[in-house]
Amino acid sequence: MLRFTGCSALTMALILNAAAAETARTKNAGASTAKKAASASPPAGKPAPHYQAAHLEDVMVTARRRNERIERTPISMTTVTGTQFTERGITSIAKIQDLSPNITFGNVASNSGVANAAAVFIRGIGQTDFSFGVDPGVAMYVDGVYVGSPVGSVLNMVDIGSVSVLRGPQGTLFGRNTIGGAVSVTSLAPDSVLAARADVKYGTANRINARAFFNVPLAEHLFANFSVGSFMQDGYVHAPYQKNQREMGSQDSRVFKGAVRWNPVEKLNITLRGDWNRDRSNGAPFVTTGVNPDSTNGMISLANTLAGGSLTNCTGPNCYNSRYFSKNTNYGSDPDFSNLVGWSTSATIDYELSRYLELKSITSYRKSMGKFAQDRDGSPIGINYVYDNYQEKQFSEEVQANGRAFNNHLHYSAGVYYFDQSGYDINPTQFYIMSLLSGGSFTDRSYAAYAQATYSVTKKFNITAGVRYTEDNKSFLPNQYYKNTIGPPIFYEPYGTRLVPYQRYHNNNARWTPMVNLSYQITPELMAYSTFSQGFKGGGFTQRLANIAPAAPSFRPESVNSFEGGLKFYGLGHRLRVSAAGFFTFYDDVQLLVADATNIGPYYTNAGKAQISGFELESQYALGDGWSVMGSVGMTDAHYTKLTSSVQGLNLDTMFVLVSKWTGNLGLSKRFDFGTYGTLTPRADATYRSRYNANLNAIMYDTLIQKKFITVNLSARWQSKSERYNFMVGLDNATNEKFMAWGSYSGSFGNFQKSFDRGRQWYIQGGVSF
Repeated sequence: MLRFTGCSALTMALILNAAAAETARTKNAGASTAKKAASASPPAGKPAPHYQAAHLEDVMVTARRRNERIERTPISMTTVTGTQFTERGITSIAKIQDLSPNITFGNVASNSGVANAAAVFIRGIGQTDFSFGVDPGVAMYVDGVYVGSPVGSVLNMVDIGSVSVLRGPQGTLFGRNTIGGAVSVTSLAPDSVLAARADVKYGTANRINARAFFNVPLAEHLFANFSVGSFMQDGYVHAPYQKNQREMGSQDSRVFKGAVRWNPVEKLNITLRGDWNRDRSNGAPFVTTGVNPDSTNGMISLANTLAGGSLTNCTGPNCYNSRYFSKNTNYGSDPDFSNLVGWSTSATIDYELSRYLELKSITSYRKSMGKFAQDRDGSPIGINYVYDNYQEKQFSEEVQANGRAFNNHLHYSAGVYYFDQSGYDINPTQFYIMSLLSGGSFTDRSYAAYAQATYSVTKKFNITAGVRYTEDNKSFLPNQYYKNTIGPPIFYEPYGTRLVPYQRYHNNNARWTPMVNLSYQITPELMAYSTFSQGFKGGGFTQRLANIAPAAPSFRPESVNSFEGGLKFYGLGHRLRVSAAGFFTFYDDVQLLVADATNIGPYYTNAGKAQISGFELESQYALGDGWSVMGSVGMTDAHYTKLTSSVQGLNLDTMFVLVSKWTGNLGLSKRFDFGTYGTLTPRADATYRSRYNANLNAIMYDTLIQKKFITVNLSARWQSKSERYNFMVGLDNATNEKFMAWGSYSGSFGNFQKSFDRGRQWYIQGGVSF
């Protein structure tokens, strides 16, 4: 906290000095000059034209269900526009973690073979597993629709308008499972301008990305857009025992999206959206790097003993030893693959009932299906093989009322929300001592009502208060039984012996989550705010069972009480934007995925209590003469304060999973204007992450601690004077950092799994727009 206080004091002094200088410079400029400056700003979401290169892009957000400038929104948030992604050559939403502090956006295969599953953490809170038994701790929204499953959520970008990261619990307006924060993705809306653009990227390992976007006015009040994307790249982890010796970690994705907007009358907009995506991979990229010499009771140790050796000394043909350890080769012989298909549709009806009241309805249906598998021991021995036959569908309906009253002194939002999710995950699983059927089917229904209002006490002082009531009803029907066992005296159960009774289990929770926010506009350029908010995430079930139990193991909801204070500055002629925030969070009944010696498979438990404190500092500065710089630094100090007795191997010094204490990024660009020959913009972006616990199963091991690292991306983008043509060259991870994206260890088996970044990648890209 002392570190945060000192940083905040320094930040406040710098901002106040800048604000004072700006006020002194402009206080005699007059109202007409102020109006000129405002009209000269680039429109929301559009790149600044060449003659305004010294201005930052104005950014409008809807974090409070109304259009506001980001610097006037009293929330710690980062918004990256589609233009900014394009300028950096970014085509995956996962890269948002390189542009925003205190966020981890990983693509992990947690105890499965899925090659597209988001693990998102904000300020230390999130979730590593896609299992339907647990909800994500950071909610993802796409065009206002909550996405209930992490499977398929590592989106490829084809028509992205912006991506916003809202830090801290958003338990009033966003509601469901935003205990850590929210990632909100907004697609481009159809409009009245006939336009098209396309680009193709080629790079490392036969990387071929092709995208096209069209916007067409169909009639006077009817508009449509359509986008398509193909993302291909060879793998980078050798797999000599796989079919055709294919490499793991490849990408083979297709995306189709479309939208139609009908504006039959001035005050009514109806937008229909749909998308279809397919993701096929040769398997999640991972390797086995060794065994834990202490895992003498694990299945690898048993296999080596039966082969005539020991865990660490076995040389026979059936031994599991160092010949299967590598940093770039996986020796698994059972098929590794990941095939996913998903689609969604939504209808948004927006009606301006009067100048003071707007009604909105968002109706959505999503479905995703997949089959994925993983040879988790990375050898031909047959220690651990998992398979998932997965299907999930969801329906949601939200009705909002957004308005203003009392001569615009009061802005409010209220609504009701319904969410219905169901599906199944069938898991035929093979271990060295047994084979079994795991998994089952599930249903999840949620109901909520909310209200939030902001009252302007004075022109400078605002009070915002809100509350949400949420009721979550989950049920789980496990269909789990033993199919074969190694036999006595090691282990024996008759075929068909059920792990838990075949019946439906329920886990129902309800909670009120309030929020209070105070904001004060110190000067026209500087705002200060403070917030208290609560968040909660419903309880659930352990889906993957391997031990006989009297009932399906369940866990309780988790909750947070969060305190936040911040400053936001936007001035110096729209050239400097700075935001700073500090937070302190009390985290209760922490839901944790654990693999320890008490169970064969990983299980969920309420691990105890924790406290999380830290800060974020972000800045963008248009230096002039074509120079721009942006950067951020974030600190998340997360530690347990009390642990339950349900977990072996945790202690109060255990690091949170995938959470770095320090994150930072710095970007520098320079635009050269060559007149009729267009413009050239070289840029360099560096990202820093301090060490983190990469074990998705929570318990710390030295070999699964990723050390601090820095990655550097370099690029140069040329654009024609008409902005019709563009060309780009780039080098990602120029220093070739082979950092560990995630790791995994289970004491029941004994081997360490690791998944490393691909490393340095080059690319060239060309595009055209009309």
